[in-house]
Amino acid sequence: MSRVQLISCHPPQLLPNQKIEAAHFRVWQFLEPLLRAGHEVLLCAGGGQETATPLPTVDSAFGKARVQYRHIPFGKRGWISSLQRAHDHFGPKCVVAVNFSHCLYATKLRTTRPVWMDIYGDMVTIQQAYCHRVGSNRGMPTTLAFLRRVLNYGDIFSVCGQPQRHMLVGELAMCGRLNHRTFGYEFTRVLLPGCPELPPPQDRQSVRARLGLGKDDFVVLWCGGYNTWTDVDTLFRALEWAMDRHPRLHYVSVGASTYASPDSMYARLLSRIEDSAHRHRFHMLGWQPWQEIPDYYRESDVGLNIDAMHYETIYGTRTRVVEMIAAGLPIITTTGTELSFLLERLGAAKTFEVADWRQLGHQLVELASDPEARKGLAEAALRSAQEQFSFMKTTECLQAWAQSPSLSPDSPRRAKQDRVASAQNRLRTVIRGLIWQITGTDK
Repeated sequence: MSRVQLISCHPPQLLPNQKIEAAHFRVWQFLEPLLRAGHEVLLCAGGGQETATPLPTVDSAFGKARVQYRHIPFGKRGWISSLQRAHDHFGPKCVVAVNFSHCLYATKLRTTRPVWMDIYGDMVTIQQAYCHRVGSNRGMPTTLAFLRRVLNYGDIFSVCGQPQRHMLVGELAMCGRLNHRTFGYEFTRVLLPGCPELPPPQDRQSVRARLGLGKDDFVVLWCGGYNTWTDVDTLFRALEWAMDRHPRLHYVSVGASTYASPDSMYARLLSRIEDSAHRHRFHMLGWQPWQEIPDYYRESDVGLNIDAMHYETIYGTRTRVVEMIAAGLPIITTTGTELSFLLERLGAAKTFEVADWRQLGHQLVELASDPEARKGLAEAALRSAQEQFSFMKTTECLQAWAQSPSLSPDSPRRAKQDRVASAQNRLRTVIRGLIWQITGTDK
């Protein structure tokens, strides 16, 4: 077994009553299988507004498994020395950084150990979506510089799916990692989003009772953030159309905008609901405690995911979808992400084309009117969660590497002469560029 230093934000169990995002679930997906496989893990966690978690809470969350915990105040004074001290005292056999921000933090670590970096979603296309929203390319050069730093540091990289894998190979090539030393070396691994095992039901009033819904009402669930690529117009038109035709159809939304703006997608949806004749059937609950989310999954009839079409959709994934199927909740989703096509082939989801609100509306009414179809989808969803998307299944490549971690052939942690040769090559590139500037002109 190996000693693994895991650099990340906190898993959701250690953030009671705080907003939980996909990054937190991704950490859980890495941490739990490593512990189950018998590795000793040093969890160096922190970020944003996250505060230190009491050690008894850590022990309780992971059953006193072989996990040590250090809170690292990433981005605040002293965080680099705190991370380095934790590394030096623990003496890991390898380092694993999860999510892009923490991959970037990890590049400040002085280590001779192999480093696995998980980039969950392509940062260039995520930044492009942000630039579109604000109407400016501000931040793109910084993103590219940070990405280059991360890609030049890691020995192996995991991604959310095959499309992102191809994207990352291109990015590695542009950073010079496809060279004579790495010919035939596989830099990338696909680590699909994983399904956690849901906690047992809590002893509290049911979700339907709290919302005044009966057992015969058909509950359509949205769970998660409304971001730049959420097509709220298609969502609203489909729900309105379906509500016109099915009087017991209700929309329950757990989540809110992922960014602060008066003209956010979420604000746009709320304004349209205000003018709806069915507004009393829209239950917009905002962010809810993570511990209560499984109850919404269990008491809903179908879960929704809706995307617009752009590069982030193609190269990204949707964590909320695998959370839903873990509860056996059928899914209706736009096509676009690799995950949408996988679930459709497994019979765990119905899909519709981007912006096709009529197709979505028809699917909602059909499912609301056909309990047997819902049952079949639910069974397929749960089966795919347990067989294809479990934490242990999706992390098999990570578990194998952690048993015997190794440096990449061109790792920056290898011999000094390699670094000297790289410096000489960069100097040669500069000189050849200058020669081209001088000779490549008519003047």
